[in-house]
Amino acid sequence: MLTTKSKQTHLRCADNALWHGINELSIADDTLKSWLLHSGSLTERLQTHCRNFTVGVLTQRQQLATAEEYQQLDMQLEEQSQSNWQVREVILYGDNQPWVFARSVIPQTLCEQDFAHLGNRPLGHLIFNDDRFKRMPFQFICLQPAKTWLRANNLPEAQQLWARRSVFRYQHLSMMIAETFLPQAPPYHGRIDEY
Repeated sequence: MLTTKSKQTHLRCADNALWHGINELSIADDTLKSWLLHSGSLTERLQTHCRNFTVGVLTQRQQLATAEEYQQLDMQLEEQSQSNWQVREVILYGDNQPWVFARSVIPQTLCEQDFAHLGNRPLGHLIFNDDRFKRMPFQFICLQPAKTWLRANNLPEAQQLWARRSVFRYQHLSMMIAETFLPQAPPYHGRIDEY
């Protein structure tokens, strides 16, 4: 499992990172593409590929998101105060293997109401079982992880890691979830399923 004793668990894109829309996506691997484009619950899909699924919370606290994240959320400058937001970072594990690093930017209002006492429960179980949450189109990025980051977190070497993100609308609120598929995740190993 990944440790939380240092900032080395953070895998966040720089503000100038170039995310792509679906029309700009070119992936030859059909398995990887099916995972990236899967619009249902990633948690539920991952659970079909393991016997033991767990969520490891790295951090969840009030903090500022990045300027680029606020831009995607359509937040005005006055709405960007630390007290209005929580950032939640977790690792999704399948059979004790770290499969996905997820970073969520969540309005404080939701954390105090619908997401109160979330703990190590998957966020996906809440938002995909509530019709009030509407997912906006995906964006994608291919990351080149630093070898030092991979080694520090006991992950095998990887030339690239794919990530996706989307904004969810909930009444007048917006939240964003970014998911990075780690080297041992099913999409890189030809593990596909049909729904």
